[in-house]
Amino acid sequence: MSQKQLTILFTSGWYPSKAHTTVGNFVQRHAEAVATLCNVWVLYVASLPEWKGPPKIEEHCEKNVNTVIVYCRPGFFAKRKAFIKGAFHLIRSNKIQFDVVHHNILWPHGWQPRWLQSKFNLPYIVTEHWTGYDPVNARKRHPLLLWMSKFGARKASFLCPVTVDLQEKMIDFGIHGKYQVVPNVVDTHLFSLAKPSGDLIRFLHVSSLIDSHKNVSGILRVWKTISDRNHHVHLTLGGDGPIEHWKQQAENLNIRPDSIDYFGEISWEGVANKMESSHALMLFSNYENLPCVIVEALACGLPVISTRVGGISEHINAERGILIERGDEIGLASAIETMAINIHTYDKSALRTYALERFSNEAVAAAFAELYRSIGK
Repeated sequence: MSQKQLTILFTSGWYPSKAHTTVGNFVQRHAEAVATLCNVWVLYVASLPEWKGPPKIEEHCEKNVNTVIVYCRPGFFAKRKAFIKGAFHLIRSNKIQFDVVHHNILWPHGWQPRWLQSKFNLPYIVTEHWTGYDPVNARKRHPLLLWMSKFGARKASFLCPVTVDLQEKMIDFGIHGKYQVVPNVVDTHLFSLAKPSGDLIRFLHVSSLIDSHKNVSGILRVWKTISDRNHHVHLTLGGDGPIEHWKQQAENLNIRPDSIDYFGEISWEGVANKMESSHALMLFSNYENLPCVIVEALACGLPVISTRVGGISEHINAERGILIERGDEIGLASAIETMAINIHTYDKSALRTYALERFSNEAVAAAFAELYRSIGK
């Protein structure tokens, strides 16, 4: 006897919208993965500074994810009103019967699944991706962070951080509950084995390009040193951040123009194309959990150079890349030169198999579906 297909409502603190086209795209990927096994709806509130008048509901469906975005003016009470309007639209007007709410990111919208539970008696789980629980970000934390996080987590059936490291940081912060790690996801059909051409060893950096987080300035300083003494390496650097600023910084450092190129915000397909023409991924972050670009790189068979921060060391070891300490520019330079020499010793098929078994749509969807079905048993 086949099991009933579950209907899941995703809610989130971040999600792509007209307010920001890439923020929360990792939540979107989880929703798309779950949609391969369940009926999935997303309810997200996006505030626009120029918005006038009452909240407005916009709907679309992509990759089997039914998405409802409610646009409104900024402010907590405006967003709360918009969220309630969207919830009534789905549950009362459209008469959709949800089995589980899957909320993403407790701060600052951990109240959303609690409200849905109290109003419609819906159980919920929480996926957490946020780096804000890392002690390195302690000075940036809002005074209400602990209260809201505890409030949102208190009645969750499961708390699902994307790494063990994040789980430990959440517990240390005072957030307790029933934990089950489920990692970030990669579309392994889109991200396929890389086939770089030419004589250069090509390194790729993809990120938000925010220096306090991704340490792009450190990458460029190291690349100046590396590219001056090695003409057989190349760096492609880009993402959805201030790329023109980094172009100017590279020029100020007199980095050889033929050793580096750049790109701005691109689609997932564009990122996949960049990876498939590269030999390795390079990150130099000051803090992380488990960046999606790492699981995407592994799916493409790319080894990874990264700082040993967050949950990255749970997946990157000597077989899959090189780990260095945060801020260690000498270590980064050594890692680049070592990997350039040994790049052909990495087993690309083994890297991809590792990604398929842990981060594919199929693996992540199955993990979440098992949790959904366990609720109430």
